[in-house]
Amino acid sequence: MTTEASAPKGERSVGGSPFQPATQTDRRLKLFLWGDSGVGKTTLSLQFPRPAVIDMEGGTEHYGSTFGFEVLKATSADEVAAAVDWLLTRPHPYRTLVVDPVTLYWDGLQRKWSDIFLRRNKTSKGHHLEFYDLQPRDWMTVKAEFKDFIRKLIQLDMNVIITARQKAQYADAGFMRIVGETFDGEKTLPYVFDTILRLYRDESGRFMAENLKDRSNKLPRGQFEVSYGVFEQCFGSESLVREAAPLHLVTPEQLAQLRQYITDFDLRPEHVSQRLAVYGASTMEALTVENAQLIIDKF
Repeated sequence: MTTEASAPKGERSVGGSPFQPATQTDRRLKLFLWGDSGVGKTTLSLQFPRPAVIDMEGGTEHYGSTFGFEVLKATSADEVAAAVDWLLTRPHPYRTLVVDPVTLYWDGLQRKWSDIFLRRNKTSKGHHLEFYDLQPRDWMTVKAEFKDFIRKLIQLDMNVIITARQKAQYADAGFMRIVGETFDGEKTLPYVFDTILRLYRDESGRFMAENLKDRSNKLPRGQFEVSYGVFEQCFGSESLVREAAPLHLVTPEQLAQLRQYITDFDLRPEHVSQRLAVYGASTMEALTVENAQLIIDKF
């Protein structure tokens, strides 16, 4: 006897239920690589199909004749963000985006806002004439922009590989007691990427990976010798070389309509922000055409 609680796979269990049968989606690879210098983070990344590389430390300079890729040598967080916006909304030939390393993007984002607050907040405790220490409230702004950047990386219809440097991990208790290694970057990164590998070299010099997280359940568990061939075998070449589809953002007509509704209903900014966040957008301009229309239809 089949009950509602044990309905066959693919069959709806309750009439009018807001829930639908789960389906398997062919998600693009979203890969976070971290490790010490010389463990192959950049080399592995450049072997993926048609890479566009945001190089923030000159790590690709020695590989131009070895791998086929195009590069943006970015020096600021705004350059990186503009490049991701371009990839997100325009047709292009690239299949893989590499951000190498995200450590420097995070550092650059902090420098950007330190400079802004240095000019703006001259009465703040963080203001020290020629430099500025970010204050607790300031971090909300920095992290909001970082979260928006990561959201766009996840939205990209491309393989996305970000790399990070390795640093010492210290115990919570005790003074400067090293208990291991971790990545150098914003601490919430592990929560948003589907696949996280720590790269290292073993005693025989082989390039190895430690599988720290893999939502796809396709990669080998534990430690394994890493190469692009492993990813091709596990994820399939067709998935990795699939053409990228641009994201269609809200139209000027939709924007005008949304702004009129906000005025007509006298919606407060915090309420607007909450509604936008439900659709994965920090501003109205970041809405997709489809999500903008959903909001319009609800009005």
